[in-house]
Amino acid sequence: MQQKQKRAKIKQERIMKYFIESAEEIIQKEGIEAVTIRKTADLAGYTSATLYNYFDNLTHLVFLATMNHLENYNRHLYKSVAKCKNSIEVYMSVCLCFSEHAYSEPDIFELLFFSQDREKFEEYTNQYYELYPSKEEQTPQFLNTMYHLNNIYSRSFTMLDNCIKDGYLDEENANDFNDICLRFTKTIIEDVKKSNLTKDEAIQMTMKYYYQLFGFYLKPEYKKILEEYYKKLMKK
Repeated sequence: MQQKQKRAKIKQERIMKYFIESAEEIIQKEGIEAVTIRKTADLAGYTSATLYNYFDNLTHLVFLATMNHLENYNRHLYKSVAKCKNSIEVYMSVCLCFSEHAYSEPDIFELLFFSQDREKFEEYTNQYYELYPSKEEQTPQFLNTMYHLNNIYSRSFTMLDNCIKDGYLDEENANDFNDICLRFTKTIIEDVKKSNLTKDEAIQMTMKYYYQLFGFYLKPEYKKILEEYYKKLMKK
């Protein structure tokens, strides 16, 4: 019985990967909006009805297909924080790295980080790493923690935890700062999608606002650390 279940699981994972890779191919060639159930099923060599046996809906499929786009982001992020001296520097480096990637692929990053249909994203994330276990092994632990959380506020707040623990920031202020930053970042992503802002303009604006707000909420004696690192970061 166990052997039969094992074979069934292997078959399920194989077919799911066919669909995921087909959807990713469409995204690469035509963009995320071009992905449909029928087009993906046709490309994978199956019917739409078969696809629905493996995925809840189109969002489920597209989410798993876009997770691959986090690989470059993960590598860049790991390098960005490797030489940081404290949690303030880590937070600002993560903000810059996220901005550079999010504004390069706004449709994909909006789905992965800001989608309103995120109630099941933790389940989908776990499923993705079950299908591609080597991906999780290559991801830094603090990122794995973030990706396994449904709520974007919780994901983002994990980046402020160390600032609180290190005494740079009070928890109440961190909550306010987190909320404001997420709201304006989502707005800027929308502006990039609509071509109201270029990628470079969006990065400069985002980092300026993060710097100003972080400085407002940081304890006064630590603002110099932020000021010096912000100048260094934006010269790169």
